[in-house]
Amino acid sequence: MTEAGPIAARFLHYAALVLVFGAFAYASYGAGSASVTRRLGRLGLASSAMLLLAAAAVLIATVAGLGGGFASLSDATLWSAVVTETDFGRVWSVRLVMAALLIAVAVVTWRRPVRALRRTGLLLAGGLVVTVALTGHATAQEGVAGLFHRTADAAHLLAAAVWLGALPPLLFLLAQDASGVRGDLETASARLVAFHSIGLAAVAVLVVSGAVNSWFLVESLDRLFTTTYGGILLAKLAVFATMIGLAASNRLRLVPALASSLTSGCDSERVRSRLRLHIRAELALGLLVLLAVAILGTIVPAAE
Repeated sequence: MTEAGPIAARFLHYAALVLVFGAFAYASYGAGSASVTRRLGRLGLASSAMLLLAAAAVLIATVAGLGGGFASLSDATLWSAVVTETDFGRVWSVRLVMAALLIAVAVVTWRRPVRALRRTGLLLAGGLVVTVALTGHATAQEGVAGLFHRTADAAHLLAAAVWLGALPPLLFLLAQDASGVRGDLETASARLVAFHSIGLAAVAVLVVSGAVNSWFLVESLDRLFTTTYGGILLAKLAVFATMIGLAASNRLRLVPALASSLTSGCDSERVRSRLRLHIRAELALGLLVLLAVAILGTIVPAAE
């Protein structure tokens, strides 16, 4: 098993990517109340700052690993070789610049929420998500197979960001707001219906692209059950299945119940609280999935 430092850096990087993508995506779509807009602005700013720090930490950990320890970080020749002579270093350097630009956009939109700037932030966040595929295990293949694998990996990452990134904004909508609870709940009900349609597409992309990635990285059922990589992947799939169960419960029971309570004028507090609990659980499980991805990214694939 690899050291905890690189895993922690990757996990924080993935978590920040998901949060910042969700913040800009939902703000671009239409946040609703001023309260939700402010929360999205704070989330976008905080997560973009965390993203830059985590991305820098991943690069530092990678250079240290190649140099044989953190003492090698003082070696300018090593830094030059990694940043200018490796695909990882070149791509990651561009990603650091994109992350810095994203912070600038987040600061401006936090102070003055302009939709055009939000969409610029969304494009930057989306670019940061998909370019992770240019730095991981998918780069091991060359030619058409490599392009296919990297495309599947990018689709997998983007679908995960769409699903997980929407959860904090939905929690904001469902939060108690003294300035107009019912207005936010009506918006939340409509957004939840729309989200689950998008979420269904995201799950389909995750399943198909995950199968493609597994075909490249695991290759056989035997290695799925007899390697460390396979064991962690199975645990990840179990958590993913639990998330799907929670999402299905929300869509089939709780979201219709919320819409019904708003239409009938009944007290929606119980349904709202239950929905928030389920979404929090979904988000927590999603973070476990990201932790598994961070670990898988630092160990040798089962196929090797």
